[in-house]
Amino acid sequence: MSADESRKAMEKDPDLLWEEPSAGTPSEIVPTADEVSKVSIQEELRRVDKLYGEALGYAHEFINDIKNGKPFDFNDATPMVGEFIDSVFRNESAAAAISKLKAFDEYSYTHCINVSILAVILGKKLGYSRERLEMLGIAGLFHDVGKVVIPDHILNKPGKLSDQEMDIMRTHPLRGYQILRDQPGIPPEVLRGCLEHHEKFDGSGYPRGLKGDEISDFSRLLTVVDVYDALTSKRVYKDPMPPGKVLAMMYKWRVTDFHPNIVEEFIKSLGVYPVGSFVRLSSGEHGVVVDHNPLDPLRPCVRVAYDHEMHRIPVTEISLVDETRELTITDVVNPDKYKIDVYELIQ
Repeated sequence: MSADESRKAMEKDPDLLWEEPSAGTPSEIVPTADEVSKVSIQEELRRVDKLYGEALGYAHEFINDIKNGKPFDFNDATPMVGEFIDSVFRNESAAAAISKLKAFDEYSYTHCINVSILAVILGKKLGYSRERLEMLGIAGLFHDVGKVVIPDHILNKPGKLSDQEMDIMRTHPLRGYQILRDQPGIPPEVLRGCLEHHEKFDGSGYPRGLKGDEISDFSRLLTVVDVYDALTSKRVYKDPMPPGKVLAMMYKWRVTDFHPNIVEEFIKSLGVYPVGSFVRLSSGEHGVVVDHNPLDPLRPCVRVAYDHEMHRIPVTEISLVDETRELTITDVVNPDKYKIDVYELIQ
């Protein structure tokens, strides 16, 4: 389907002109941080690692069903998304970090899981109710289903797409909307999240060129976490970028691409240096960020394990806020360059 065909399809489809349903009064307000018993990053990593593996199996199942033209029940995802939410409230850093700490080579499957988890984290930061978080997590899980019908030679092309190929790629939000619309009981918020996750605040996005408040609440969140995960993930045509550097880039784009204040809230929820970031300190030592400090995001807790020449040293955990040596982070380093297993280091 070409870009022109996409526009014509939207003009013919009155369902694309709905109004955003009112969120109403939340039936269940999510607990505050003080009301939740937060567990350690190490403990929650073990839990979320197992959950992520189960989610990967589910992603294979529903994506393969779509490829084969089989119907699927979106309600099957509800228990899994509920477990993601529980994990986020126990320790959101673990849930956010797992996909970046372990090596996965199945971007088509892992991306939808990552977006679901990250959307829940951002939704929690914005005060969403439990009910809304569940719907948001489901929207994240199904936001990219339209890529199932994009030819593999375009989807997995190792080089730059031609203009014609890019036009085809840009049809995936509409194609995904059409796929989801044909499934029974898909909520309007999920449909819009799929259709609008590439729209931009200034109107330069696609497929409809929506701007500002024309973009639904869910779509605004999904746009942010979709960009973050895409840039921090390994793709066939690029290596992953360090999370901290991606957040800095997104901060620069916040005026044009994203709804006001949403990038700032996302950075607050992950930290300027997200858990799992491998960093160099002003002392020359290297370590991994194991917790962030919401009150002073530039001074997280770092587990130091390498000296200035990348030789292994006894592990010490340092809170940069309390450190009398006044250490600071001077750079974010790619651990793959030194064949360092950050997942092993953080446990």
